[in-house]
Amino acid sequence: MAQFILPIIFVVLWSSAFVAGKAGVQHATPFAFLAIRFVIVALIFMAVAVGIRIWQKNRQNTKNAKTSNISKEAANAKAGANEPIFWTALVGVLIHGVYLGSTFFAMSNGLGAALAALIVSTQPLLTTALAIFLFGEKPRLVQWVGIFIGFAGVVVVLSPSLGVNAPVIAIMSCIFGLLAITTGTLLQKRIGSSIGLLKSNIIQASSASLFFILLILTVETPHITWNQPFLIALAWQILAVSTGAYVILMILIKRDSVAATTSLLFPVPPVTAIIAFFIFGEPLTPVTISGFLMASTGVYLVTRNSGRPLA
Repeated sequence: MAQFILPIIFVVLWSSAFVAGKAGVQHATPFAFLAIRFVIVALIFMAVAVGIRIWQKNRQNTKNAKTSNISKEAANAKAGANEPIFWTALVGVLIHGVYLGSTFFAMSNGLGAALAALIVSTQPLLTTALAIFLFGEKPRLVQWVGIFIGFAGVVVVLSPSLGVNAPVIAIMSCIFGLLAITTGTLLQKRIGSSIGLLKSNIIQASSASLFFILLILTVETPHITWNQPFLIALAWQILAVSTGAYVILMILIKRDSVAATTSLLFPVPPVTAIIAFFIFGEPLTPVTISGFLMASTGVYLVTRNSGRPLA
C-alpha cells in the first residue's frame, strides 16, 4: 500500500510548497522567511528526539531491559563515531539551503513560477545521468521513456505561461538551485543508510538554519510582516513540507533507485497548477490536464519498473 500512497502524498505536499512559498514571500524577504522556517523545523525535530528518548527510558522496567538498552546505547555510541555528520549537514545545506534559497531568490528577482518549476523539473534527467556514473545504476529503457514522457508533460503544462523576459541573474540562480538539489540527492543516496532518519533531519534542518542566518547577516536586509497570511504560509511550510514531504523524500531515496525517486518531481508543476487553480483561481485548461496525464504516465513508468519497490 505504501508503494502507492507515499509517492502521492509526497507529490501533493511538495507541490503545495510552491503555493505556500508564493504566499509567504509576499510578506517577507526570501532568506528571512526560510531562516524562520528551518529554525522552527530544527526545534521540532529536536523535541521529537527528546520525547523518544524519554519514552524509551520509561520502558526500562526490568533489569534485562536495562542491560539490553545499555548494550544498545554503547553500540550506538561506538557506531556514532563513524557517522558522516559533516556530509549529512552538507546535504541539508544543498537541499534545504542552496536549492530553496536560489529558487526563492530567482522568483523574487523576476523569474516566473512556471519557468522556475520547469527548470527544477529537469532534475531527474540530470540525476539519472549522474547516477549511472556514480552508483552504477542502469535505468531500463522503459524508465528512460517514462522520464522523457514526464518531461514532455511538464513542458505541455507550462508552455502557455513561459515568459522570455526573465532576468539572466534569476535564471542562473534557478539553475544553480537545480545543481544543488541534484548534488544533495545523490549525496543523500550515498550516505542515507549510515545515519538515522531523525538525527539526519535534525542535522540538516540545523545546518540550513545556520546557512540562512548567515545570508540575512551578509546579503539580505530581512523583513517580515507578521500577519495572518504569513503565519499560515509559514505553518504550512513547516508542518506539511519540511516535516512531512521531506521525511517522505528521505525514505524514498533510501528505499528506491535515484531515478525512480527523483522522477516524482515531474508531476509537481502540474499538481501545483491544480492547487493554484483552487487557491488563487489560476486557469486550468485542457492543455494543463493533458500535460498532467502525460507527467503522471511518465512517473508510473519509472517507478513501476524501478530496481526495488518503494516499500
